[in-house]
Amino acid sequence: MVKILDCTTRDGGHIKNWNFSDKFVLNLIDCLEKSGVSYYEIGYRNFYDIEGKGKFYRCKKDLLQKFYSFKKNLKIGVMTDTKRYNPQDFPNGKEDYIDFVRIACHPDKIEQTLEITQNLYNNNYKVIIQLMDISNVSDEEYKILQKWAYKDIIETLYMADSYGTLEPADVEIYYNKLKNAGYEKISFHAHNNRDLAYENTIQAVKLGAYSIDVTLNGIGRAGGNLDAVKLLGNLKGFTPEYYKKLTI
Repeated sequence: MVKILDCTTRDGGHIKNWNFSDKFVLNLIDCLEKSGVSYYEIGYRNFYDIEGKGKFYRCKKDLLQKFYSFKKNLKIGVMTDTKRYNPQDFPNGKEDYIDFVRIACHPDKIEQTLEITQNLYNNNYKVIIQLMDISNVSDEEYKILQKWAYKDIIETLYMADSYGTLEPADVEIYYNKLKNAGYEKISFHAHNNRDLAYENTIQAVKLGAYSIDVTLNGIGRAGGNLDAVKLLGNLKGFTPEYYKKLTI
């Protein structure tokens, strides 16, 4: 069964400036546990350009302890960006309060991202790579991905419809390109600029996606993300009712 990743407080932070109350986050974690969601991306761990941005933009270790202690089976993680990554921010996964790190990787940063992935893995972190702007990944960049010898160390490889421009047929094309490059666990992150986030995500599920992303009420950058209730209400094995009780 496909896994679900909720990124309400990470991607929704672009709308709320990463200012969420502890009470809301604890209630959200409880909702995710009850809904059958596997992953929760609680925010960014970035320390560049932080002025005016809330605590869930930085996600310091001591901030996350409270939430990590509260959760049960849910995997909590943070996102970093290749151009903002600092190895000092991720010293050792065994002493941190996160279960995974997702790296936002733009097409021109793939080689650098793969090096960072190996470093994080060696420091005991589970790693997810997210290919941003998937439609602009070149043939040469696919070759770099194909030649990488450590594909098995990542939790999954995401393709992101960063600007909400894809249609279901495009999702299939890029999914198959990654498949042909040797990746088995391929995931999908939708944006809803053209009101196609649901259709594109369902296409990814049909293709065999490992994981797909949702947020509460579809909150997120630009056109927003896929509304959790809309998706979970149409997938067997998931309970969307708990989301309906939450307000941001």
